[in-house]
Amino acid sequence: MQKEINKILKLAIKELYDIEVANLSLNDVPKKQFGDLSFNCWVLARETKKNPVIIAEELLWVLWQNDFITEVQTAGPFMNFKISDTIYSDIFKSIYLNKNGFLNSNIWNKKTIFIDYIWMNVWKPMHIGHMCTPNIGQTIINLNKSNWFNVISDSHIWDWGIIFWKLITAFKMWWDKEKLEKNPVDYLLELYVKISSEIVKDSKYEQVCRDEFKLLSEWNKDSIKLWSEFTSHTIQDMNKQLARLSVYPQYNIGESFYEGIWLPKLEDYPDLKFDMESIVVELIEKWIAIKNDDNSVWVIFEEGLKLPSCILQKKDWTHWYLASDLASIKYRINSFSPEKIIYFVDVRQQLHFRQAFQIAKTAGWLTNWWINTELIHASNWFISWKDGPFSTRKWNIIKLNELLNEAETRAKAIILEKRSDLSEDELSKLSKQIWIWAIKYGHLKKSRETDMIFDWDEFMTFDWNSWPYIQYAYVRARRILEKHWKTIWMSDSNFDNEQEIELLKWIQGYTDVVNKTLNTNMPHHLCKYAYELTKKFNTFYNSVHILSEEDEGKKVLRLQLIDMFTVVLKNSFDILWIEMPEKM
Repeated sequence: MQKEINKILKLAIKELYDIEVANLSLNDVPKKQFGDLSFNCWVLARETKKNPVIIAEELLWVLWQNDFITEVQTAGPFMNFKISDTIYSDIFKSIYLNKNGFLNSNIWNKKTIFIDYIWMNVWKPMHIGHMCTPNIGQTIINLNKSNWFNVISDSHIWDWGIIFWKLITAFKMWWDKEKLEKNPVDYLLELYVKISSEIVKDSKYEQVCRDEFKLLSEWNKDSIKLWSEFTSHTIQDMNKQLARLSVYPQYNIGESFYEGIWLPKLEDYPDLKFDMESIVVELIEKWIAIKNDDNSVWVIFEEGLKLPSCILQKKDWTHWYLASDLASIKYRINSFSPEKIIYFVDVRQQLHFRQAFQIAKTAGWLTNWWINTELIHASNWFISWKDGPFSTRKWNIIKLNELLNEAETRAKAIILEKRSDLSEDELSKLSKQIWIWAIKYGHLKKSRETDMIFDWDEFMTFDWNSWPYIQYAYVRARRILEKHWKTIWMSDSNFDNEQEIELLKWIQGYTDVVNKTLNTNMPHHLCKYAYELTKKFNTFYNSVHILSEEDEGKKVLRLQLIDMFTVVLKNSFDILWIEMPEKM
């Protein structure tokens, strides 16, 4: 609707003032009795050298002549438009006859987007905090794919550093193959805690760990085999848990890959051309980094950038993790030529990425003759309890698998209170659809730029902005269609009811909210839209005659409106990768 009014306004402005306007901003009118959309004429005052109140009056007489608009009012510099009900009906029929074209972009994008998300440690079990970047990142992956971008995704596994040397040392000391295969991540955590305790008691074990690193870097077969087993088992366990949330990274490229010591690749991705060491050398040669007498390498930024200096290489020649991220930037640009690389990593890494992005830009990696790459840190804030923050060190936290198991258990108990006629398979499927998706939706509906309080009562409710509330409306709509859908003929009737038009407006706004979500990398916009759409449907359902409507044309039009509601709502949650139930 806004596009049509925008076009009309631009033509009117061109006719009156001979001005080409690129973008015009239209807003909803706070009080519906004054119209549907509003335009502030102040934006034309500078170009026309006229009082915006006079501009509004002059435009009014031009816009009165348009059939699309039934009423135009001025309120000082503001113009309020009321749209013809007939036009709403025509727009709906056009949308309904071309559902696929409305829902999906028909433009084939040849551009590549690279998504970096998840960032799991090999030795640390996934916990509730791991809902953040996987859920947000996967939604943006799905959204880009639905707009026909070529999307590459990587979980960026942390599989290197002194922690890994400790794990190999500990495993060689307290070998238990069965535990490793049965529950790899929990067992690796057990080993890490145990060897750390031994190092505190006797410092000789720290040197044993360093010797183990030397063996690994010198291609010791036993050490490499253990590295492969630890990492492979972790990736398998991670993907198994993430699959419950419908999160599926394409690649799992570890930090170790960028060390360039030629550990075996665990998956099929392009070979490395520039390792951390060559990156450090390049930056020194370009005078971006400085090598000190103690062999440490630092980057000191220009004063105007207001970035603190940072280390790339320590004096023992080992690399800081900034070198790893720089190597990954160059690898991704050279291997995949992405238009964007988007990092879904928590806000604590904000300074780190500002430094990394600036170094990559100064080094000239982001711009060449065939591609300009934009680097984006889409940061998220934190989840905490109602009475305080989570802590992985104190393990004041819920493991991800325990959280999802608890959700299913709670779901089954609540469902059994309401339904006793379900088989075990039906109960299991329904509990997953209601409560695991309730937790996923409960997280995604919050802006990634705000902290979130985890509250079982808020997530597990049938009231208001919750997944069960939306589910129930969808199932209600599907039930109506299943029982009473008889024809697909297009009715000649027009919308003549405020609730019909309000629901249609929200349906029509779907593509705008998809673009907003895509441009901001913020899934909560799509969740907010789905909730508001559901509220409009419930208001429509409770105030409009549908099945009891005597006018067959109006009944068909309302059934088609319900059908379009279910189509748009399901498409929204397909992007969120939350499964819509057909019954509850």
